[in-house]
Amino acid sequence: MSRSGNDRLRRAAPYLAATAWILLGWAFLVRGVAHPGVEYRPWAFRHHAYSDLLAMTGDRYLNGGRPLPYVEDRIEYPVLLGAALWAPSFLPGGQVAHFTASVLVLWAFLLAAVAVLRRLPGADPWWLAATPAIAYFGALNWDLIPIALLLGAVLAAERGRPGGAGALAALGVSAKLFPVAFLPAAAADLASRHRTGDLARAAAAFAAVTLLVNLPVALAAPAGWSWFWSFNGGRGAENSVWEALGVRSPAALNAIGMAVLAGASAAAAAFAWRAAPGSRARAVRLGTALVLVAWVATNKVWSPQYALYAFAAGALVAAPRWLFVALAAVSIVDYHLAFEVRAERGIFWFFDPWYYGEEVLRSAVYGALATWIVVALRATGPSSRAGEAAA
Repeated sequence: MSRSGNDRLRRAAPYLAATAWILLGWAFLVRGVAHPGVEYRPWAFRHHAYSDLLAMTGDRYLNGGRPLPYVEDRIEYPVLLGAALWAPSFLPGGQVAHFTASVLVLWAFLLAAVAVLRRLPGADPWWLAATPAIAYFGALNWDLIPIALLLGAVLAAERGRPGGAGALAALGVSAKLFPVAFLPAAAADLASRHRTGDLARAAAAFAAVTLLVNLPVALAAPAGWSWFWSFNGGRGAENSVWEALGVRSPAALNAIGMAVLAGASAAAAAFAWRAAPGSRARAVRLGTALVLVAWVATNKVWSPQYALYAFAAGALVAAPRWLFVALAAVSIVDYHLAFEVRAERGIFWFFDPWYYGEEVLRSAVYGALATWIVVALRATGPSSRAGEAAA
């Protein structure tokens, strides 16, 4: 093969890997259309082949109905994911067409995420493109949409487009809340450089897009729009380390979660503020990754697809490959054990030690990734740079 052919293959390789994983996931999950309605969840849990895309469309659209999200249908996700759930229901072909169309959209966002990572100097797109978590979780929920929007916001910020960064972050937050992880470090970076105009443009774009997407729904159906907040606020510990630790109170869990999020955000902002001039972009990436990893690892509700945010964080900061391997391994175990527990609720006692032990193990792996990020953040400071220069 010629050098140009090798170069084209090298450039295409992460896209091909990501495509192979998500195609494998589609082929494994699409079998669920043969078990529609109330039969789907028990079948999916027994066969470790569950997807919210199939479960939630089966709840709503199997009989030809098309309830308007938030107005006629309570949805426990922010507005953009409600639209992503609803839009495929207009397609002919039934649930298999709806599911396939949704997976194609997720595939497009996955490729966009890989493309963004390839354009960020020092990022590692293979952390996202090569992970088997794409096959397991890529079509479990719609998380690839906010992940791509979050990464797009990082790229826009690094290329000096604060308005675009704010708009993309707002779209990400309007899909799931996790992309707010970008804001503390990014805002601190602009403030530390006295870029008040850029900070104002980013804030204005974020506010404008958030209002544009959410305000019409909130005005048309205030109870439906706010259901996301009330539903999640009242949830207890679900599949998270807090189960193993015996913390059950929603109020206590909400307070702990907010404290962890505030602490990680404050640390991200502080490191970005003090970063050396040549390390500011990396400090923002690392700060974003720190908030993401700390948030998903300590969230009171754990869903297996949250692993995708950790892989996106690792890709953003080019974390070591040994952490990639550890995270991939624990994510696969987490997936199968979680669904085995759901399939056998009648003998859950049998799985207690295994499941709770795996929750602790998962948290330890995320803790190792967060620790590596903090160490890397410390190296972005001016004193660290000065020491390196002297050495």
